[in-house]
Amino acid sequence: MDYRDFEDRDDFEEFQEKEKIQSKIKKYEEFLKNNEGGYLNTEIVEELIELYLISGQYEKALPHVQKLIEFFPYSVDYWVKKGIILNNMYEYEKALLSFHKALMLNPSEADAWANMAITFENMDKSEEALECIERAIEIQPTNIDFLRIKTDILEKSEKYPQTINALKEILKLNPNDKDALLKLADCYEKIGDFENLNETLETCLDLDPYDYNLWYKKGVALAKLNQVIKAIEAFDMALVIKENFTPALERKAELLFKIGRYIDSIEVFKQLLKYEPNSKTALFYIGNILIKLGQYREAIKYLNQVIKLSPQDYLAYYIRGNCYEAIGSYKKALADYTIAVNYNPRIPDIWEAKADLEYETGKFSEALSSYMMAIKLDQKNPRLWVSVGLVYEQLGRYQEAAQSYYNAIKIDPEYADPYYQIGRLFLLANMIDEAEKYFSKAFEIDNSKIEEFENEFPKYKRYLKKWLKNKAP
Repeated sequence: MDYRDFEDRDDFEEFQEKEKIQSKIKKYEEFLKNNEGGYLNTEIVEELIELYLISGQYEKALPHVQKLIEFFPYSVDYWVKKGIILNNMYEYEKALLSFHKALMLNPSEADAWANMAITFENMDKSEEALECIERAIEIQPTNIDFLRIKTDILEKSEKYPQTINALKEILKLNPNDKDALLKLADCYEKIGDFENLNETLETCLDLDPYDYNLWYKKGVALAKLNQVIKAIEAFDMALVIKENFTPALERKAELLFKIGRYIDSIEVFKQLLKYEPNSKTALFYIGNILIKLGQYREAIKYLNQVIKLSPQDYLAYYIRGNCYEAIGSYKKALADYTIAVNYNPRIPDIWEAKADLEYETGKFSEALSSYMMAIKLDQKNPRLWVSVGLVYEQLGRYQEAAQSYYNAIKIDPEYADPYYQIGRLFLLANMIDEAEKYFSKAFEIDNSKIEEFENEFPKYKRYLKKWLKNKAP
């Protein structure tokens, strides 16, 4: 068969290897079948068992190792081999019995302890697995394979500090063990030790400076350390090695946004969209950046794409509603806010935005209902009660307006707005002394309210001068 019939050369070579294994298996099986004393030729039987293990044919390997045990019942190696086969067949209890038999014959058989650890770990018995692998390491303290088993057990149990110590033991024996270094980096990341994560990645990059994924991980670590410029440089290195590595493009663009380089951020997000046209992250960020730049109509185009990809994305409707409101398309803005609260009615900010627009467009009853929904979700927000008070005023319900302002004061006695609004009500009712009390408190908390009063009530400036004079020490 011509290797060109396969997708690539690797497939052909894999096929060749499988064919070679099956050919050898057939040859050895025929030998054992035709030779009554064939099992005494242990080299052939052991190789046959190994071929079955390599090819995953554990059920066919088992009778052969059992036959060897019948001939050589005191062979520790064969009992260990039987345990390994049973473990791979998910016959864990039987595997443990085989390992125990091996250890009865030789309590210092390190491989038996190590493989018993693997079986216990497969049974989700991590403590027993750790005890076994520790016994194996006591016997062979420099066996890196045993140390790897220990790190795997510890990591699976989320015992990251202990995993780190075990990995350091491996690195003492082999400082250039990249697999151990990568696992060490993962552990540092999981415990949030980004300083050591960064140092470990530096060591990895010394071994393999052209690994774009390492540069990416380094960028993530540096970003966590708030070394933003260096993080961007690390992502750039990843992209030099692999220009279409989209995770690096996304992180780089996000960091550029974070430091206010909005135009550069947009450009990188647009590069990301070349490789991932449906990247919601890129579309959302570009939309938000355009809003910051005051380009609301352009922002709407990107938010339209987000909504097309995710028709139930309430946040996209909310932000697009902000854009429509900014350009004066109040009907469309209100429609978007309404859709947003329908998809997610648990966000007080969206109810407030909807209520604010309803108030501004004279829909006072609807605004009142929306503000009340926001208050239900955010009961400790005094600003909402002030807004409710203003709506009640527009509806001519002044007593309820005053009560709303008092509710705001109960929540935050140091918030100037409700005092100012109560002062207004008293002033408009020509109750000057009562008005003075509340206006004075508002001015005390926030002196910018003085200018607000002057602009709103120019006819009452004579009272303002008196109130401020009375307030002076």
